[in-house]
Amino acid sequence: MIKSSASDIEWRTYGELEYGASDNLSAGLEEWSLLKTHLHQLGLDRMQTCVELGCGCGRLTNALAQDFAQVHALDVSPHRLDLTNRVPNSINVACHLVQEPVIPLADGSCDLCISTHVLQHVSDMRVVEKYLYEMRRVLRPAGLAVIHAPVIGAHGMTGSLSEVMRRRGKEVVKRGVLAITRLIMRAGVRRLPWKIDHYRVFSFVQLSDSLRQCGFSSVELRILPWAGGHAYIFARN
Repeated sequence: MIKSSASDIEWRTYGELEYGASDNLSAGLEEWSLLKTHLHQLGLDRMQTCVELGCGCGRLTNALAQDFAQVHALDVSPHRLDLTNRVPNSINVACHLVQEPVIPLADGSCDLCISTHVLQHVSDMRVVEKYLYEMRRVLRPAGLAVIHAPVIGAHGMTGSLSEVMRRRGKEVVKRGVLAITRLIMRAGVRRLPWKIDHYRVFSFVQLSDSLRQCGFSSVELRILPWAGGHAYIFARN
């Protein structure tokens, strides 16, 4: 069994401190309006049940709940789930605290699985891949998954050698500081004079291969004009 990611510790802590997650409901409506247009192009023909992996404060959850009869909102932070329970459309939202990479729904039970601004912060790639398998498992035939994933060519990244070298150097330093931060958090200290978390830049080729190995029949990358150009991967069950 794959256990939860080591990165859960900082996101539970940051949830308590209300760090690192937007509660801008208007921005959630704007992002969902854009994504919905692309999903309809790809054949989303039913909007009954949706799973959102990493709901945060409910920014996108609230928008999803305008269109879906039920949205299952998953997060590792009980404090952020409490905020999600208070969004205006919460009557259509069921919140789930996750402590391992499992989506608590039956096989083939939902129309859409969506995860935005989340998986890049999961430090264990095995956990990311387990969530991809879980998305595939709970989707109905012809259901769709949407995954926000930073890739070269979006998120302001050009892929130039100098840029890559700078990022690699920062990652080395960050790994050391993050390891110390997690030890301090596990010791019970919550308020620190810095905020640090894991951030992964994905290879679309590798992520596409992982999705196809999970059983998704088609995988497509689209760079959308959200927040200056962000990458979203659309996968069909």
